Amino acid sequence: MSPRTDGPLVSVVVPTYNRSGAVTGAVESALDQTYSNLEVVVVDDGSTDDTRAVLDDYAADRERVRVVHSATNEGIPAARNRGLAAARGEYVCPLDDDDRWHPAKVERQVAALDSLDDDYWGVYTHGRIVDREGRLEARVESDAAGDVYPDVLVEMSILPHSGHMARATCLEAVGGYDDGFDVACDWDLTVRLCRRWKVALLPEVLVERTHGGDNVTGDPGYDVRARALVAEKFEGAIEETGVARAFAAASARERGLLALDRGERWEATRRFAAAFRAAPTPDHLALAALAPLGPRGLAVARRVRSLLAR
Repeated sequence: MSPRTDGPLVSVVVPTYNRSGAVTGAVESALDQTYSNLEVVVVDDGSTDDTRAVLDDYAADRERVRVVHSATNEGIPAARNRGLAAARGEYVCPLDDDDRWHPAKVERQVAALDSLDDDYWGVYTHGRIVDREGRLEARVESDAAGDVYPDVLVEMSILPHSGHMARATCLEAVGGYDDGFDVACDWDLTVRLCRRWKVALLPEVLVERTHGGDNVTGDPGYDVRARALVAEKFEGAIEETGVARAFAAASARERGLLALDRGERWEATRRFAAAFRAAPTPDHLALAALAPLGPRGLAVARRVRSLLAR
């Protein structure tokens, strides 16, 4: 099949830091798309290894690849914003340097977004997580679509972020990423987008992430920090939209998982019980019952957590 050359320009924004061994693989998966009217903007966020040289050499003979260098390491939100500022496309796709795309991802998303009214900010796809040997570890899937606000305040269900395709005008209208979110800047951005527009779902697994190394998402400490930032920024909205109890339950659950990860089984039990009181669901009851088992309970709790995230 010949690559599609017509249609709107798509900008792929890839932030990276000290990942010379991974980033070119992500870029290759963008360049290998069946939709060819795209550019790749790679943002080197002040790397101190050979990433700068590797990227400059890589982009030298690839006209669709541009590299933006930062003099210092400013963090993921700032790097993403640098990429947005350099992007020229009508549609924008974030791509993390440890993620890879199915070759038809962009073409299928362009077709979907082209068919939607302007009350949609974008479209996202499903994904999966594999280990270093390519074995499936988890699916990243959701059925959230349409008007998902305020539910997205409680859970970041529009995942994976590398599965997003957004209208550049919408990203500009909400001001891009918030530099204050050292974690979960994608959640914050998605909340602000979904507060103003709808989102569409393309229910196909078109993104793959390799788990391991310096990935941080999925770590209980990361989840607790992310939720604290969302709570601080959107405190008023959480109260006004009637999702405060659901948010409190989710917060208690995340803190319970962190305590269980640290071996603090009774603190975990207390947190899970609080989650059950705020939202008396079978999942929260199961977590509270499993917490006293310690490591064995942790393994089962993680399985429950992955089911909750679907």
